[in-house]
Amino acid sequence: SVGAGLIAAILASLCCITPVLSIVAGISGIAATFSWIEPFRPYLILLTLGILSFAWYQKLKPRTNAEIECDCETGEIQSFWKSKKFLSFVTVFAGLMLAFPSYSHIFYPESKSSNQFLIGQEFQLKQADFQIKGMTCAGCEIPIKQAIIALEGTMETMVSYEKKSAQVTFNDNSISLEAIIEAINKTGYTVVDSKVSDLKFQNSLLQPVAFKTLELSVKGMTCSGCEAPVTNSIGKLDGVNEVKTSYKDENTVVKYDPKKVNRTQIVEAISKVGFKVIEDPD
Repeated sequence: SVGAGLIAAILASLCCITPVLSIVAGISGIAATFSWIEPFRPYLILLTLGILSFAWYQKLKPRTNAEIECDCETGEIQSFWKSKKFLSFVTVFAGLMLAFPSYSHIFYPESKSSNQFLIGQEFQLKQADFQIKGMTCAGCEIPIKQAIIALEGTMETMVSYEKKSAQVTFNDNSISLEAIIEAINKTGYTVVDSKVSDLKFQNSLLQPVAFKTLELSVKGMTCSGCEAPVTNSIGKLDGVNEVKTSYKDENTVVKYDPKKVNRTQIVEAISKVGFKVIEDPD
């Protein structure tokens, strides 16, 4: 029963564990290997809880006199593998596995793009929208985003597992659409459709963006798992450049383009995921 509970718990989150392993092992192609398990996750969670509940029932139920006398006659000492201590260890481990998607983000390095476009540089900016197969949770967004921003010529990347999509701004003079698709496919996820459009700028020059920084106090965050929904919700807004959320400091710091997004929209994004912004007193 204990072994079956462990296997079910690991399988329940294997679709989110694999992307982490792919980064740690440096084997990006395995990231989406077990994404097909995701639809079965609710059933595997129930199976894990059922097996462990049965194991604890067996361990805690009152023993009959015959069982007690039998133990006394044989003098057999109960092994560690059949003890409550081992079952407790298995229960905690299974709980951590089931909750893995909520804290998997802590295993990913921060994604930063080193690509910069200078005024006067020759470029032809285009925007590509990709439909991607295989993403099942927020953790799946990271390897795809890292693979794209590592490419020379990409500028801005937004990935959403909920929409099963990625949006990339890139310099057509430096990199091709096919190269971006190949980079995504190498992570183990698959591009099933793509669409490209031209981006136009005044004077054919890309003007530097004057980003602003906003710090908001957020009520309701109780653990590191609360940081991910806040960060992801804000990060999906057009014009947001960087988000850093801390449940310990009870705040989020947002770097954004005020021409594309404003404070009200950022506050609404936080409220949508169930947390509340504490307004500063006048």
